Amino acid sequence: MKPVLNALTVDVEDWVQSTYDRDAQVGPRVVTNTLRLLDLLDCFGVRATFFVQGMVAQLFPELVREIDRRGHEVGSHGYAHEPILRQSPRQFEEDALRARELIGEITGKAPSGYRAPDFSIMPSTLWALDCLHRLGFTYDSSIFPIRHRRYGIASWPAGPHLVRLGDGGAIAEFPISVLQLGQTRLPFLGGGYTRLLPVAAQLWGIRRLNRSGLPAMLYIHPYELNPKEMDELPISRHSPLRFQQNWGRRSFERKLRTLLATFPFAPARAILQALGLVE
Repeated sequence: MKPVLNALTVDVEDWVQSTYDRDAQVGPRVVTNTLRLLDLLDCFGVRATFFVQGMVAQLFPELVREIDRRGHEVGSHGYAHEPILRQSPRQFEEDALRARELIGEITGKAPSGYRAPDFSIMPSTLWALDCLHRLGFTYDSSIFPIRHRRYGIASWPAGPHLVRLGDGGAIAEFPISVLQLGQTRLPFLGGGYTRLLPVAAQLWGIRRLNRSGLPAMLYIHPYELNPKEMDELPISRHSPLRFQQNWGRRSFERKLRTLLATFPFAPARAILQALGLVE
């Protein structure tokens, strides 16, 4: 039986600007961290989808070219990393278009995939899918099918599927992976969940999804491979944010290596193509 391909996706952003201070300048750590991740993926022969933030692409176009040159898919993470619920439809469309055109100019091909900052396509912002379709995106990977205080749509389908839109068109959605345990859905894979949970739980969860025929969606950030970053930033050692964001970084690369060595991974678009959801 052919193994299920799982999606590996990377949100290329600078931790300080995307999480700590949205008015801050994107720093060069994003380049160093991303190149380290690219080298790691080369070691495993794995190709991924890199959802690149527009501000990163504007400051470091050579990094975007390098991602593309190494055979990875380049998607869009919006321009300013502003959650959609803080934007009007017009502001969102302008932000998404700016990033799409910028990435397209750098790589020579417009990105077909989009991921919203902070998984901010929620019940109140589902209109964003119509905007993305109008702009030419063929798929989105922004929806977390769970109930969470900051994001998520609890009733959303857990696997890749087509979403029918108001204009009669459709866009593919590749949601973030969750585990269905009885009536409860639990997040277990990607970002902070990978940093905090034992790798054995993530191995079990991916196997469970794959046995049901579903591909897992693993999302990571380049900065999670840098356990020294917090020590280099002017953030109090007693800050709860520092504790939360730093916890698990020292073991993150080891966990990621275990996942890459255990399961087959591919870019999101390649999996959606194999499922017949995008061309």
